Amino acid sequence: MEIFPIRDKPALLITFESERILVVADLHLGLSAELSQKGIEIPSQIPGSLDRLSEIISEEDIDRLFFLGDVKHNIPVTSWEEWKNLPDFFSNLSEMVKVEIVPGNHDGDIEGLISRDIELHDVKGAIIGGGKVGLIHGHAWPDPELLKTEVIVMGHNHPAIEFQDELKVRAKEPAWIRAEMKPENLPDDLRKEIRGRGPEFIIVPPFSELVGGGAINRELPEKLLGPFFKNEVIDLDGAEVHLLDGTFLGKIENLDG
Repeated sequence: MEIFPIRDKPALLITFESERILVVADLHLGLSAELSQKGIEIPSQIPGSLDRLSEIISEEDIDRLFFLGDVKHNIPVTSWEEWKNLPDFFSNLSEMVKVEIVPGNHDGDIEGLISRDIELHDVKGAIIGGGKVGLIHGHAWPDPELLKTEVIVMGHNHPAIEFQDELKVRAKEPAWIRAEMKPENLPDDLRKEIRGRGPEFIIVPPFSELVGGGAINRELPEKLLGPFFKNEVIDLDGAEVHLLDGTFLGKIENLDG
């Protein structure tokens, strides 16, 4: 098994002997409709996202595509843009590759937008690779079986690093996070499932080019944290940070905010 980010793209490649799996998170398709209501007019991001995914699927010879939640954006009511365009988006992808979804907190009504050949998992996650890798969005506690895997891959937090130049101008860059678990902070019913120190975590940057990122070298917005962070189950200070171009920045505890 190999797990590595695809260079310059917010997409993770997981390879086993017999298949190549693409994992992306937080597309937030339909966000442009929400922005339009606020007077900000931008084109729909759905065609461009389809093009980007299609290119990766072709270049990397992908067998399965996993969405780790928040494929769509609008809640609690699904927007006209989502009802109109997402069925074709999913249909086009499923003609190229096996598509599976682990739903996130923005994915209400998604059952009505996907075709029957797309597999919709429980919000508590999915396991692949014969029990080696767990996949989850991150807004809810996982199925206890995911805690027996070697690696848990999750989205939800939109991780980014904030940089500041000598003129105090700040800018954010999306980032990959690799972190260890602190199993002692798990609820009792989940802690008993842990083997040793538990699985490693890989936190995926958002595939959307519109959503903001939580500057993990400063302070993550509380609403994006989810139970793993709110309960300090993930050792964020000791986590390693990589930019999309592969640059290794070191551990978060050593990065100035």
